[in-house]
Amino acid sequence: MKKVKLISVIICVAVLLSACSSQPAAKIETGNWNTNYKFVFVHGLSGWGSYDSQYKIMPYWGMFGGDLMKYLNEQGYDCYAASVSPQGSAWDRACELYAQLTGRIVDYGREHSERCKHERYGTDYRENPLIDKWDS
Repeated sequence: MKKVKLISVIICVAVLLSACSSQPAAKIETGNWNTNYKFVFVHGLSGWGSYDSQYKIMPYWGMFGGDLMKYLNEQGYDCYAASVSPQGSAWDRACELYAQLTGRIVDYGREHSERCKHERYGTDYRENPLIDKWDS
């Protein structure tokens, strides 16, 4: 068991060191991708997004190589990093994403929240929506 833990630690350190190596950023040819679309990145299980405190320390999108959202926005793309429940159900995560995108209070629904035994309402995003302007 000790041998397995030691190997796990060695692998983790090696991955971290390789991720920290400074590689020059690739230049993006923005002319080929000129759109009016907004790009929303949604993390997977056990992930985090821009509303989470750890995102400022270590952005999920980019990790040790820097903040991918910041880089893409600097290149002219309109990108956002959503923060949904890292261990929530697909239903909960969809409700949270919708509220963030539209600037609403998370509403999991009466029937769902009763069945799953959790509060019906969650975080209020009215003051700080992920995308503040919805137009053409």
